[in-house]
Amino acid sequence: MNNYIYGWLKNLHINGTLPTANCELLISKQIIYAITSADIARKCQIVSGLAQFQLTHDIMGNHVVCDIEPILSQCNEQQYLNLTSMINNTNEHLIARFFKLLSFVTCSELQPFIDFILTKQSILQKFIQAPASLNHHHSYTHGLFEHSIEVAEIAFNNAKHLNHSSIECQAALVAGLFHDIGKIFVMLHQANDRYIPGPHEGYNFAILAEPLAKLGSRNRQLLELLSSLLAAKPSGYQARYAIEHIVQQADRCSSESAFIHAKFQKLPDYYHFCKVGDKVLKRMS
Repeated sequence: MNNYIYGWLKNLHINGTLPTANCELLISKQIIYAITSADIARKCQIVSGLAQFQLTHDIMGNHVVCDIEPILSQCNEQQYLNLTSMINNTNEHLIARFFKLLSFVTCSELQPFIDFILTKQSILQKFIQAPASLNHHHSYTHGLFEHSIEVAEIAFNNAKHLNHSSIECQAALVAGLFHDIGKIFVMLHQANDRYIPGPHEGYNFAILAEPLAKLGSRNRQLLELLSSLLAAKPSGYQARYAIEHIVQQADRCSSESAFIHAKFQKLPDYYHFCKVGDKVLKRMS
């Protein structure tokens, strides 16, 4: 069965006289040597860089690349290695998905958020390693990073599908990615890795003060939109932007799906419901 994976393409070389090409891949912190067709290699826009691979094996057990989809990000190999060193092998795909999301941000006014997260090493490390909650959704190491990526992906794709403007789609992506970054505020200032519940929406603005200030000096309307997306929503709050509903629903989709997956994780496939307190959760498997 074919397996789609993210990784780093270290080298791609087309053989001069054969209809094949040799690939050198970095996947799960290991070098993998594989072969592919010359046609696939020629269609690939890069000879080195971040990519998604369709990987299988031939009858001799050799790795065979059936497809290569480049991720045209500004990430270099050293950046990729630095970030993958912060995460376990089973979650390494999150790093590639993170860089893929960053590559979609082309609006110059939002670039300070990309520069900020890639240059603030202590913030980035906590962001990658922290859980997203104490005992609800994504309540495990790397959970906050996974949840943030899921929300950004869902919000960005849904906004595009619903024909929102490019700037609103990118704002939804940035808001989705950073909507919970305030959850690491206490960890940063008390030098611990334990999740402590608090008013994380307010802490969002404390952590993101630098890029928000730069955005405010360049585009006040966009600052207003992004602030609305990042802020806590009091009871009775009336959204002013349609994109707010998209980000909120993306957040809920990610958190509720993860919560239910966790509750069914250790149960056999034929279990179609389980009780959590006085609540019954259902699934179809």
